[in-house]
Amino acid sequence: MSSFNGFILLLLLLLVFAFTVVSVEPRRGLPPEFTRWHVYVVNGLSDGRMLFVHCKSRDNDLGSRNLDVGTNFTWSFQQHIFRRTLFWCYASKDDNDYDGGGAHASFKVFWQDVLLFHKCSWKDCIWIAKDDGIYIKNVPRNADEFRWQWKPGLLQH
Repeated sequence: MSSFNGFILLLLLLLVFAFTVVSVEPRRGLPPEFTRWHVYVVNGLSDGRMLFVHCKSRDNDLGSRNLDVGTNFTWSFQQHIFRRTLFWCYASKDDNDYDGGGAHASFKVFWQDVLLFHKCSWKDCIWIAKDDGIYIKNVPRNADEFRWQWKPGLLQH
């Protein structure tokens, strides 16, 4: 084996070791790059109101859905090892809270952040659209935490 190939092999082993040491979740023993993540966007609106959701990443447009109350849009994935994985969603509700014009929100639902990983219990990121805004479920604490407020009006999407 040439010294260059040996160097490349050593570099790759060091990278794998660094990912494992720096970002290992203590309970599972797996770095987040090797975890299968699940994202849920839930319609938690009142009065039977429909929620429109369109989610995507840089590489994948997951499409749009109209969600009835209590239903969700979900997908699963593994993070890209060498790039930061980011998913975001646009959501809108058509109601009378904002002079009959409805409301919308654009928000990240998954990104590289150890605090997010803890809230998601290292596998399930649950986002809930409620009447006053968008919440994330802090799974270990079983608590919904307010994250984004609705903005008046609907965007052409």
